Amino acid sequence: MSVTSGSDSRRIVVVGAGIVGLSIALRLQLEGYQITLIDQNDPMTGCSAGNAGYFSEANIFPPATPDLLRQLPKLLFSKDGPLVIKPAYLNRMIPWSMRAVNVLKPAPYAKVMSALSSLIIRSQDSINQLAGATGAAHLITRNGGLHVYRSEAAFKAKLQALPYWEKHGISVKILNGADARALEPALADNVIGGLYFPESGRCSDPKELGLHYFRYLLQNGAQFLQSAFLGVETDLNSILQVVLPGQRLSAAKVVMATGHSTDRLLQRHGFKSALVAERGYHLMMSEPGVSLSRPVVFGEAYFAATPMDKGLRFAGTAEFCRPDAPPNMQRSHMLQQLAKQYIPGLTAAPGQPWMGVRPSLPDGLPAIGKVASQPGLFYAFGHAHNGLTTSAITAQCVSSLIDGREPPIDIKPFDYNRFSHSAN
Repeated sequence: MSVTSGSDSRRIVVVGAGIVGLSIALRLQLEGYQITLIDQNDPMTGCSAGNAGYFSEANIFPPATPDLLRQLPKLLFSKDGPLVIKPAYLNRMIPWSMRAVNVLKPAPYAKVMSALSSLIIRSQDSINQLAGATGAAHLITRNGGLHVYRSEAAFKAKLQALPYWEKHGISVKILNGADARALEPALADNVIGGLYFPESGRCSDPKELGLHYFRYLLQNGAQFLQSAFLGVETDLNSILQVVLPGQRLSAAKVVMATGHSTDRLLQRHGFKSALVAERGYHLMMSEPGVSLSRPVVFGEAYFAATPMDKGLRFAGTAEFCRPDAPPNMQRSHMLQQLAKQYIPGLTAAPGQPWMGVRPSLPDGLPAIGKVASQPGLFYAFGHAHNGLTTSAITAQCVSSLIDGREPPIDIKPFDYNRFSHSAN
């Protein structure tokens, strides 16, 4: 077993080459650290590659909202619904769901919204910094996001969220059907209203954004090792050793940002598991037959259409099951028919399906922090639907922890130990 020397105080190993890991590695490199990036897969081939590309300022709520719970029985028994829970995964989902429902109590609900909004309102400025540094600014636009409704009841239910958005500094405008179609003429005549978030934005190619980061990292001295990650140990000189198959790397600090698998790694350090696999599907249509100017969320159907450099992407379903279960690509293809209810000019030509595994925590907050029992070891994972959106601000929080600086936000709510005293 070979040992790589160089326990220099500026040498940091980042495990995970999705958008969160790449953002952390890039932020640290820009701050003068020597970076080694490790992933057993190619960069940007996991969940973040298929992101909807929508920087949504609206998404500040825990996953188990009262609106969702009211519709849950109907959603669970609908084969083409936005939410599916596989029976074999119920043993994982029951404790997760209990924690998610507990967040609906007034005090924790308010704390989650405050914490999540503190990330989201800073997110796009942080992304702009990284995109600008790596020549990827052309992939980022900020001309708002539109949420549309065909049902008066669904529209009125969503309007109940207005005070929460306003309280947390998120700008939103109420539109009637004509106003919504003025923004997006492809919308159907039966769209009766919408909500416009003028400060929201999008990325026109999430995978390419991450690859810009990756290429910049390598061009500026970072190393990439395509390898499994077995864990972290401390040698006799109290130096961190990153354990890989047949190899050890010395490091001053290690950041684990491996999405779903980070949970398993942290259990070795005394953390309780609270994560589930929430698989997301998208459908990429290279020639959709219609055009949109911004992300459009279809309110009743719980998914979004985002204009991309290579076409129109429909994304946003949730399937709770084992991460390694065979994908059901019909969940991608069904998005096309559902979207036609809102965009009648959409082509009937088949699109390209995709599936990825989101790491989801029951309160909707990511896990960002350090491992008290292992000095020098940090983590960032569990971003669920906000991975791309909050990737760069997460990187700022991690770099602050590593440097011993005050983070840009209060990160105590993101400590993974928050689940240690709740339901198993």
